[in-house]
Formats: sequence, structure tokens, C-alpha cells
Amino acid sequence: MARLVEALNRFFGRVEILALGLENERSAAEAALAKGMPLDAREHARTILSVLPDSAVGLALWADAAEEAWLDEEVVTALADLSKRVPWRADVWLRLGRAGQRVGWDGARDALERAASAPEERDAARLALLDLCDLDLDAGDPARAQRWLDRIPAPLSTVPDRDAALRRAACALARGDLDGARAAAEILGEPAAIEGRAALVLAQLALAEASAAAGHSAGAPPPAVVGRALDLGLRALVLDVPGAAELCAALVAASRDVLVVDRVRRVVRAAGALDEPTWAAAFAFAEGRRDDARRALARGLSAGDRAAAAALLRMAVETRDLGALDALAARAAGEDTRGATAPPLSPDLVRLRDAAAMASEGQGSKALDALDAVTGEGAAWAEDIRRSILRGWLPPVEGGAAPRPAAWGDVLRELARTAKLLDRLDLLAGTESLAVERERPLRAAVVGEFNAGKSTFLNALLGEDVAPTGVLPTTATLHWVAWAPDPFARIVVRGGQDRVVPHAALKDTLRALAAAGDKVARVFIYAPIERLKRVEILDTPGFNAPDPDHIAEARRAFDEAHVALWLLDAPQAMKESERRVLSEISALGVPVQILANKADRLKPDALETVLAHVRDSLAASAIASLAPPIAFSARLSLRGRLGDEAALAASGWAEVEALFAEQIVDASEALRERALRRKAGRIAVELAQAASARAAEDREAVRRARAEADRLRASAAYLRRERRAIAAAIDKALEPARRELAADLRPIAALPEERKRTDAGVRAYVQERLVARLSWPLSAEIARAAALAGGDAGGRAARGADAEPSPRAAAHVRAVLMGMVAVHDAPDELAARPIEGVVEAAIDAFAMALSAEAEAPVPPPASAAIEQRALALRAAFEAPAAPADS
Repeated sequence: MARLVEALNRFFGRVEILALGLENERSAAEAALAKGMPLDAREHARTILSVLPDSAVGLALWADAAEEAWLDEEVVTALADLSKRVPWRADVWLRLGRAGQRVGWDGARDALERAASAPEERDAARLALLDLCDLDLDAGDPARAQRWLDRIPAPLSTVPDRDAALRRAACALARGDLDGARAAAEILGEPAAIEGRAALVLAQLALAEASAAAGHSAGAPPPAVVGRALDLGLRALVLDVPGAAELCAALVAASRDVLVVDRVRRVVRAAGALDEPTWAAAFAFAEGRRDDARRALARGLSAGDRAAAAALLRMAVETRDLGALDALAARAAGEDTRGATAPPLSPDLVRLRDAAAMASEGQGSKALDALDAVTGEGAAWAEDIRRSILRGWLPPVEGGAAPRPAAWGDVLRELARTAKLLDRLDLLAGTESLAVERERPLRAAVVGEFNAGKSTFLNALLGEDVAPTGVLPTTATLHWVAWAPDPFARIVVRGGQDRVVPHAALKDTLRALAAAGDKVARVFIYAPIERLKRVEILDTPGFNAPDPDHIAEARRAFDEAHVALWLLDAPQAMKESERRVLSEISALGVPVQILANKADRLKPDALETVLAHVRDSLAASAIASLAPPIAFSARLSLRGRLGDEAALAASGWAEVEALFAEQIVDASEALRERALRRKAGRIAVELAQAASARAAEDREAVRRARAEADRLRASAAYLRRERRAIAAAIDKALEPARRELAADLRPIAALPEERKRTDAGVRAYVQERLVARLSWPLSAEIARAAALAGGDAGGRAARGADAEPSPRAAAHVRAVLMGMVAVHDAPDELAARPIEGVVEAAIDAFAMALSAEAEAPVPPPASAAIEQRALALRAAFEAPAAPADS
């Protein structure tokens, strides 16, 4: 940066210096600066100031000399005095702000803001805006930092502003805006060897992209990403870029690659920093010595090393070390009085720590609620805790063992909560039905093609002639057989009243309804049979029935059932139509037991051949049966169960009874658990899809809102930067409106001058006419000018043609016009005078309104947290079964 005295010599004459005989001192001071002798120059400058204390040239010489001699306290003193003499000089304010930062002067930020607000000195104002951006980035306020960047005018040449792009990338990364960071990084390209800060930002971007691609998993980034980030990070480290040591230390701490660790160790050893707490802890973490790492960082904290606290915090987050987080929290709270206190944890990490404590105490739902608010540095860790909680609610199935019961109260509450938040009443009803289903007996569906003997088998299973047989060519609806203290049947008629009849009247009632053309939706058959207290039976229509409604009803049984009993017609078992439906059942995850009915129609040799064919067909189709298929006769079994001992002995029922008791009744809890998981899992999948769709819509809405805010900021900056040229153009464009205003004010011209100035009614009329005639045209012209900021020429033209001022911006312009009338001595003359100054004020007011609109907060959509929980719950249901012990 050029010396101040060189710039000020052009603006301040040396008359006073010459008159007081100080010219030799001035010349000697400048010569000493040119020879690199700042202390000599300082003495000459002090001599000038001892005679002429307010000399701008003397103060500039003192400031230049003190700055080159690294006497920052004197630089601040000299520049503070100089800024009072030349308050319009942005370069003075800039250097004052920078020197003030070096010595911790309280007015440093104000000085930079004064420099940034000087539109006539673009170079100094740009540098001040970059410095202000850096200050806010360091303070953890990337949104405010971005606003300083938005005020930097676009470069006049085609060469992009790399300094601004670098900071835009840093701001975007700090906000979690990867798209914005990528766009800025494209301008940076591959950093030069000495561009350490750019290297650091690109390393941070590579790691952030890897984390986003992994979906916040706890795994380390891919080796290629680590290698790229490490190359860039080490370059920044060697160049002593702030933040580089923390990034490289975190990479080391999370790495288990010996080559990576050794490479960094060599660089750190060369720098003589191996014993620094941050590095000692990083290498200890990498080697699995967590206690040693904590002790190293605690040693740094005890020595007052704030960097050790930052390193411990970052490593705690990277390695998911809750103990380290607890140690930091204790230090921050003053509970651990050894050494210096640590900075307080961020709100995100406080919530995360609280959630981890809740989870350990079994308060999973409360922990999930707390984790919903964690969106910053602890987001990946929060996702791990979230998934751990949900996996804990759904213990994995170990091999072929019976699954341990899920925490159904928590799981169903989570499903219902998500369904309500997404307004999915259908899935909410499905969740509530699962809560009821948990308390009901196991449901076994008897399925197969029509005329396979399903209803006869059901009656044999129950030992009573309960299910109707021979009513129609096939059972037309789903028959649900359940326990009740008294025997009766309830027929649900579509569009009509239910019929409640005794068992004996069921067949006749069904025939009558069919003859009348009434549609039966479902039949509930109740009987005081002990077995029905543990297993309810669903008798289904045949899958190859001629009526499509019957087939649809049979398929609905899969949603109701926990297990299916498929009856084959032994003489024609495993037709292609049966294999197709069995594959469908198997794909749904419904356990199936295969039974071959009508065995009494085949000879023993033929029956064995049929069973072998069934087993081979099942294997070829990858369809599993709970137990090997067995053959029997439902007709003989029913006769036997009703008292015919010979028929019972010939039926093969004993084997069916044993299989049913062992594979169905005794395993009812496990079968119900698997079915509940299957059904709840389907709901979880639908909720996850719905949540992702809504979150995508909300993210797009936020993106549009942020883009609009960026556009408003760019327009405001453009209006401020070009207000003089814009005002001149608008003043000409307002000529038609001003002619109309002149016509409105012509009657006032004949009034006495005194009355024009003092009559409140006259002034009110002028104000009303001025606002009415000029307010909208002026607002519209400014809006059209604002629309020309940014974008391609075609887009700018289209926006300009359609631009309209917002209500807030138009109100600001009206206020300017009303104020103009209020302070003008002769308001009726306003129509005839140029009003470029007023237009400039209106442009500033308009820009202020745009800036205010741009700063309206865009809250993160709640759907993001809903999506995270829904996806985590789906993942818990989809978790693979644990391998069986060998």
C-alpha cells in the first residue's frame, strides 16, 4: 500500500511548513523512509509536529514511519489524529483499523466501517470490506461476513476478484452452503504454492463434501479425499495460515493410516511443535491412546493454552469422544479449577451432550427431540446418536433365532409423531392399528386357489363346522374367525347394515345376500374355541377365482396376516399360477407353511412324487416353507375331528396338528414380532419418502428465498454504488410526472408569497400532490434500475421491464418526498427545479429498504429434522440381521 504522505502531499500544500522553516525536516523524513530508516523519519516527523501539531503531512509522516518501524501503538495515535483532519480519506481509516486490530484497540472495527463507507475510494473501501468480513468470520458470524462481501462492487475488468471469492467460499462453508462454496471455489481454481488460505478453504470444502456424501456417517472420508485435504492443509500449515494446524490435527486424530500420520509427524517435527498439546493429542488419538490425548490437552488447558481447548473440542467432535466433551464442559463451567477455563460449548454441542445423557437414561424420545435442533458442527455426531437410539428400539434379529421384542411403545409413538407432522392420516391410522394389533392374537391366513379345501381345512383345524363351505363356487370374501364367549357371525355388507346371525344361519344368509345382489365386504365368525384365543384364522377367497374382487380380497389378507398356510391341491400341486403368487407372498416377507390337501385321492407312491415335486419347485423359486411340506386330507380330517376315528387315522391330521402347534402356536410371539416389524417398516418407508419429498420442497423454497435475498443485497449495493448516474437518468425520466405536478401546483402561483410559506393547507396540498404525482413513478424507476444489478443482459432487461417496488421500498421513497416538502421554503417551486439530490436520497432510502428485506431471517425448515428422524427410523428397520453364532 502506498505511503500516506505521498497521497496527502497532493492535497495539502506545504505553505505552513515552508513558512515555519520545516521543509528540510519534511524532505529529510521522506528521504529516510525511502532509505528504509523509519526511526530517523519518525524523529523528523515528530519535529514537524512539535512545531505544527495539526499538520496533516506531519501526521502522515509519523504514521508511515511508525508503521515501518512496527510501532503500532504510535501508528494508532498518529492515524487517529490524522483521521480528524481528513475524515473523508478511506485509506486513513483503513490503516487505522488495521493498526488498531494489531494492538487490540477498541475503535478498530469502527475505523474499518468508516473506510468501507467511502464510495469514492474503491480500493481502500474494498480492502476494508474484506477485513470486516474476516473479523466476522473469526467471530463465527458468516451471515454478517457475507453481507460485507455483498457490498464489494463487481470488478471493472473481466478478471474475477479472487480475494472476495475466497471469503465467499469460507462464508458458504461456515453456513453449510456447499453449493455456494463450490461456486466460489471454481473461481479460485487450483491455488498457487503461496496461497495458503485458499489451500485451507479448498481442504475444508473437500472434507465437507465427503461428509455430505456419506450422509453424516461416522466413517472416515475416503482415502483420496483425506490425501487431497492433507496436501492442501499441510501447505496452509507451512505458510502459517490460522486454522491450518487445527484442520491437520483433526485429520491426524481421525486417521488410522500410518503413512498419513507419519507424514504429518515429519512436518510437525521440522517445525519443532511435536510437544505442543494439540499435536501431542492428535498423534495420541491416531494411535488409539485416548487417555494420553486428553491428558495432553488438559496440560495445554492448565497452561492457559486456549488453542488446546479448541483442539480438544474439534477432536471430541471428530472422534465422537463424549468424555472429552464432558471435560470441556466442566472446564467451561468452572467445575474443574485446574488451570485456565475452557470457552463455553456451542449451543449445538450443549444440546448434543444433553441428548446423549437422556439416551443413556432411557429417555430416547426426549433425546431425539433435543437432537433435532443440532444443525451445526455436531450434526454428524447427532446423526450417529439418533441412529443408535432408534437401533436400540429395534434389536437386531440374530440368525434364525426369535427376535427380541422391539420397544413398541417408543417405535409407534415415533411413527405416529412423524405421520402427524406430515399430515399423513392414512399412515397415522395404520400406526394406531398396529398398537391394537399388538394386543391381539396371532393371525394365520389360509390361502390357496379356489376349491383347494381351505374352508374345510379351517373347520378341521377348529374341530367344528364353523366356516361356510359349499356356499358359492369359492369363498367370496375374507372370513375372519376369532374367539368370543358365544358363537355367532357378523356379516359386513357394503353400503348396508351388518347382519348378526348364529352359525347355523350363516350359509342361508350368505345365499340370500348373494341372490339379492348385496356385496359382502367381510365375514367375522366368532366361536368359544380355546385355540382361537392364541391364533385367529383368516379364510380367503381363491387366487384364481374368476372375480377380480375375490383376488384383491385374497391379496389384502397378506396385509392382515402374520403367517400364511398355503393349501395345494395335491393332484395338481405347484402350478405356475401358484408359484407366482407364492413368490409374491415371499417377497412381502410373510412366512408361509405349505400343505398339500386331498392326499386321499393319491396312492402313496404318487403322493411321495407330488411332495418331491413341491419341494423341488419351492427350491427352484427360492420360496421357503416354515417346515417341509406335508400331505393330508382336510375332508377326512374334518370327519375325524367330528368323531370318525377311522377317518382321522387315515387323514394325516396328526402331523398337521403337530406342525401347527410347533410352528404356529408355540412360535406365535416371534411370528407376531416379525409381522409387526414388517408392517411398521412399510409405514416407516412411506414416511421417509414423504418426509424427503417435503424436505426437498422446503429446501428449494429456502434456496429461492436466499437467492432472492442475495439479489436484493446486490441490487442495494448497485443502487448505492451508482446512485449519482442513476439519479441523473431518473430525473430525466420523471419529466412527464413533473409536468403534471406543475399543472397541479399552478393555482398556488397566484397566492401571496407569505401565504405560500405559512399556510398549512397550502403546504399539505403541495405535499399530497407531490407524493401523488412523483412517488410511484420515482419508486418504479428506482426498481427498474435495481433490477439491472447482476445477471446477463437479457435477464436484466426482462427484470427491468417487469420490476415493481416492494411496499416497504415505496414507503421509504414516499417518506423522502414528504420530508422534502416539509423542509422546503417554497414548495410550489419544486416542480420547476432539478431534484437530483432528492432522487439520490430516495435511491439511498430504497436501497436501505432492500437491505432490510434481504436481512429478514429465513428459518431452517422443520422438515429437515423430520426427514432426518424418518430416514434414521427407516434405516433401523432395514438394518441387516446379526449373523448367527458359529
